Amino acid sequence: MSKILRHAFVAAAALLALSPQSRAADKVKVSYVVPTVQYGSLMVGIDKGFFAQEGIEVELVQAGGGVATPALIAGDLNFSGSPSVAVSANLKGAHLKAIFVGSDHSAFQLWAQPDIKTFDDLKGKPIGIISRGDTTEIVIRYILAKHSLPDDFVSYTPLGTGTARIAALATGSFPAALLDAGDVKDMHEAGKMGKLHLLMDMAKEVRMTFGGFATSDAMISNNRDVVRRTVRGLMKGLVVVRSDRAATIASLVKHGSTETAANADYELNSPSLSPTSVVSDEDQAFELKLRARMLSVDDTKIPPASNFFDFSFVKQAAAELKAENWKP
Repeated sequence: MSKILRHAFVAAAALLALSPQSRAADKVKVSYVVPTVQYGSLMVGIDKGFFAQEGIEVELVQAGGGVATPALIAGDLNFSGSPSVAVSANLKGAHLKAIFVGSDHSAFQLWAQPDIKTFDDLKGKPIGIISRGDTTEIVIRYILAKHSLPDDFVSYTPLGTGTARIAALATGSFPAALLDAGDVKDMHEAGKMGKLHLLMDMAKEVRMTFGGFATSDAMISNNRDVVRRTVRGLMKGLVVVRSDRAATIASLVKHGSTETAANADYELNSPSLSPTSVVSDEDQAFELKLRARMLSVDDTKIPPASNFFDFSFVKQAAAELKAENWKP
């Protein structure tokens, strides 16, 4: 081998040997709704440097699913933290995939004014949600479908991810609104609960693709390795979320939660974290039938589940991390 060829070979080998950390990081935009344990894998992954290990630089975008999903379709986001909404969008012709499901139970609770005794009392009344078309609306539609109630049984008012939902409920402006465990704890601490009462715990009533992440078919086709490495970062983060309460709560607080809310959220919702980050074939089929009913789509016209879910990245990451004997 000539000296020139030998130098070229050595240089090429050195480039191939570069670790993800030594390459320029691939930048991705990832949405989340609120800093809760359902997004702990994302936040812990950032704070512990797991994405950096994979050569990924994450830009967080806070947005409800009703905003994040159109952005994902348009290419303004690389990953959406609202896979549930992505599933519904696909029934309307979008080309998205749920690729990681951290939780298969809704983390929201429906709180109501004292004169609202049962769900039936909400007939014709508005419910405060985060954004139209997002998971907070979907869980209510799930309840309507489950109890064979018409789609227009209630109406929906988007109040955002901040304090507006709490204020609207606390001041009596709304008969009911969806809150997460952190919201409820903060309201108790601030003495704002008054005579409000828990009307329905969605964690007990609703099983669905809830916490997790979705991406576009275009992202999978054009940037498959970026998707793979992003999912590896999420899987690493999820290991910590499941095993290290203190580290998880510290990340949630760093990203906008309060200590009290984060503790309450972890206590209530960490048990519902998926052990595999995968939805079973049976649950996929059930959810698609339910979504079809919610969107007035004929059961016989539902595309195959592979049009909605792609868990190959999760399964590959799980196998790789096990083979590497990876530990946080």
